[in-house]
Amino acid sequence: MLESEIYLKALLEGNNEIISEIYNKFYPKVASYILRNNGDVEEVKDVFQDALMYLIVTHRNKPIQINSFEAYFFTVCKNIWKTLIKKKNKRVTKEAVVSLTDKETNLSLLILEQQRLEFYQEIFQTLSDNCKEILGNYFNGMSYQEILEDLSYGSINTVRQRVFKCKTKLTKLIKKDNRYNSLKL
Repeated sequence: MLESEIYLKALLEGNNEIISEIYNKFYPKVASYILRNNGDVEEVKDVFQDALMYLIVTHRNKPIQINSFEAYFFTVCKNIWKTLIKKKNKRVTKEAVVSLTDKETNLSLLILEQQRLEFYQEIFQTLSDNCKEILGNYFNGMSYQEILEDLSYGSINTVRQRVFKCKTKLTKLIKKDNRYNSLKL
């Protein structure tokens, strides 16, 4: 049995010995990331716990297949942290009274956000290698000029056309998928 399967099974069954192993093995890396990114110890505990709950709820609803538990779990923690940071920043900038939402609502939103990300990544992988490369560069902030130089296109206009066509193809694939309506807001 793969390590990821052992961990997921332990979470579902409440196997304290293996759950302790998860904490011992992965908590330091998550804590280091959050503390380096303006978090505190309490937020580390919350994020770690929310990520574990996410795995339990998700795996219980539809068994997930992952190759690397560590990579998947760390990505879930990072996504939860990024969501919390965005909410914190919005609260600070709005200067308004913010009503508190309960943990279940937050967890549901995080699960939905993670499902959207996984859905997008799955559809993205169905694109041609050329489109994946172009859009990967574009979505990672490369300018048209940088893409032109990196991929040796003839002109910036050609790069713009390729980006547009690939984005259009990706959008069509996403909207054509049956899961699209259940994952959109």
